[in-house]
Amino acid sequence: MALILVAEDTPEVADLIRDVLESRGHQVAMAADGVQMIERAKSLSPKLIVSDIMMPGTYGSSAYKALQDDPHTQGIPVLFLTGVNQTAAEKVVPKAPNVRLMFKPLDIGRFVLTVTELLA
Repeated sequence: MALILVAEDTPEVADLIRDVLESRGHQVAMAADGVQMIERAKSLSPKLIVSDIMMPGTYGSSAYKALQDDPHTQGIPVLFLTGVNQTAAEKVVPKAPNVRLMFKPLDIGRFVLTVTELLA
């Protein structure tokens, strides 16, 4: 299956996402913040990034912008996760065909469908 980079600073959420993705046959690489997300995306070239929005170092939305400026990581689909309200989240999440936004707590069924859609 696909290599997916998960950028999440809450260990319990990171473990849940990793377990769900690995149970479906995906390889999972982890990043604990936005800076690691950028570094790991550049070195690993994942097929998808699942990223929290609000993380230490650099927010996921800022890291996304940095990745779009790099020809090697430009265009990698990103599924943003957040615990903030929809209005606040929509202000920082980029509008792009390969970007999705989901809210915590995660609906695992919807999460899996969205991952499948972004990998297609």
